[in-house]
Amino acid sequence: MPYTRKVQVVPLVESGKTYAPDEFAFQVQNLQRTSDGTLAAVRGPCGYTPFTWTSNMYGVYHAMLDQGMRDVLLVRSGDTLYEQTGWSLTGDAFNNIHGDLTETASYKYPDQFCEVGGRIIWTNGIDSPLVYDGYIKRDVTFAKLMTLGYDRAPNAPTVLGPSSSPNGNFQRSVNDYGYSHPGNVGTISSDLAAISDTASDSTIGLMLEGNWNYAVQFEDAFGNLSPWSAMSSVRVLQEQTKTKFFKERTIFADTYKDLGDSSVTYSDLQRQFWIDGITKGPDGTVARRILRSADTLHRNYDMRLLARIPDNVTTCWPDETADALLGPVAQNYLPTPTFKVMTPFSGGLAVANTLANPGIVHFSDPGFPGSFRPERFIFPDPNGHEVTGLAVFDGRLLAFTTSNVYAITENEPGVYQSVPVTNGIGCVAPSSIVSTGWGELVWLGRDGFYSYDGEKVQYISDAIEDRMRLSNTAKLSRSVAVYNPTTREYLCAVPLPGSNIPNYIFTYDGIGWREQNHNRSYRSLCVTRDDRKYVLAASEYVNEDNVVVLDHETRDYTSSITSFRYKSRWLKIDGAGLTRFNAATIYIGFLESSSAKIMVNAYRNGRWDEIIATGELTLMADDRPGPYSTSVIGTAKALSPRLFWRRFDMHLRSVDSFAFELVGQPADGEYLHIAAFAFDGVVASERGARIMKG
Repeated sequence: MPYTRKVQVVPLVESGKTYAPDEFAFQVQNLQRTSDGTLAAVRGPCGYTPFTWTSNMYGVYHAMLDQGMRDVLLVRSGDTLYEQTGWSLTGDAFNNIHGDLTETASYKYPDQFCEVGGRIIWTNGIDSPLVYDGYIKRDVTFAKLMTLGYDRAPNAPTVLGPSSSPNGNFQRSVNDYGYSHPGNVGTISSDLAAISDTASDSTIGLMLEGNWNYAVQFEDAFGNLSPWSAMSSVRVLQEQTKTKFFKERTIFADTYKDLGDSSVTYSDLQRQFWIDGITKGPDGTVARRILRSADTLHRNYDMRLLARIPDNVTTCWPDETADALLGPVAQNYLPTPTFKVMTPFSGGLAVANTLANPGIVHFSDPGFPGSFRPERFIFPDPNGHEVTGLAVFDGRLLAFTTSNVYAITENEPGVYQSVPVTNGIGCVAPSSIVSTGWGELVWLGRDGFYSYDGEKVQYISDAIEDRMRLSNTAKLSRSVAVYNPTTREYLCAVPLPGSNIPNYIFTYDGIGWREQNHNRSYRSLCVTRDDRKYVLAASEYVNEDNVVVLDHETRDYTSSITSFRYKSRWLKIDGAGLTRFNAATIYIGFLESSSAKIMVNAYRNGRWDEIIATGELTLMADDRPGPYSTSVIGTAKALSPRLFWRRFDMHLRSVDSFAFELVGQPADGEYLHIAAFAFDGVVASERGARIMKG
């Protein structure tokens, strides 16, 4: 599928006309768009809890489990996964729920979290993935969550059955030794193959030689099933009924005797078996399933459910179940792989980029994210290239490599097809793939950001292309992103040169880009799933690790007050810039909400290295609402502040283009809003464009 470039059209400058801040924006740093179209100084970040973290932070995730009854916040710090247990003024509000995770500075992708069927799945691509529903833990004492599914099969059971007597019992010479007890297992034939020695032998039935296979399968608390164990088998020999006499051979003569209590009746032919050495499953196993085939010498090899042992203690089980009474055909599963990327899909879990095969995508059973059937997989890329991301958009599963995007569809159960969506455009950071509120999927590619609306792919980062080139491309795979439903923005943190951790945020609202620099690093971002819709971040700041809220602030929190910068595009009075003009004055509209001092710089003719005019504007905050602690109902202001204008004289003469820049920092406790721009004295000069001879 071809892609297009989304380019912002810059309006031509006219005197006396008012322009919104977004129309001219080239670089907007630490300013965010409000619902009424103004640019407001970024609020925050601020600390979410007073809890002190002593190790590097790698992940944060919030979910509302158990139909919204269970509020869960998970944080990964160092080698430990923590859960917030409540709010505490002392800060001790997190408990260790899983330890001994791998902590490495050379990780490629950030920790991944997702929710499937009311359960949180976690993976770092190195350790076994974990699952948590807010209640069930594998081991509370030693702080262990349950691993997702089973990464190995049980040991094979030992099966005991009858054998032939080694001492030549003339009364019953087969199936009479070892574990030999009457039961219902055996294949009875109506075709009498044996010929009696005398007419009085009354042979009335025949059990054919048979073989049965057994296996064990674990079941965890979430219903996920393990791979089958290796097969164990047991056999019986062919045997016919003998109800009256048997022939005793001696060196002198053959004699016939009445069998009496030793007669072999029809009910004596079929046997039972004893299953021993049933493996105990790992912690979290709630049941073991005993699987058995029918007689493989006369029927098929299908393994069927024999019994479900509802505990993890029992080690033996008797079996006298007839073949006809076996349960449904059992399903075998793969060991749950260790994977780097995942996404919910069709009620289950799609995972990719496993330790064994970076180019494969596996699909779990719906409702059981830890159960992966052997036949449910696909290689999206025909060359088997590494899958760098998964996402569901517009009802389709998208698999990303660094150079392509593929749409995966399931034509029939277990049969998947991969169709390329792009050619040469891929994704380098799995955590940058986010579905936005305006109906597009946005992600970070090798050369910038792309969007997909279900029909076409667009390159959308023209406006920030020069800053993206400065990013640490070797560590772009660590970039993290989230959609902020409050500001309706896509936020992506990328690493700048000299940093191995994402530390610079680009925000996109479907129209234009803005930037945020908090002098912090971010290894993970998430949005709370409750009504607050906070954007939480696992953050590092000058050897201080904490969970912070990006869109809120407290003035006593370090780095809550951030400086801002607004830099315009190069402005002209004609599309080609062939007409020289004068630009006398710029008017900047603010809301009466801040008394900050703003520095204004003016540039000309495409040169950012030379400031032509500079000055300082002092804002006014006369219409600012007062503090809530002293506000009086009925008299205090609580509405939007009024618009006022500040003038700055640029005095630019005979230019083919100009740009301006606003730099400042909001005063303590105030909120700065840039509302509009206007110009005066923008008129064509007598001199024409500067055209080289030749």
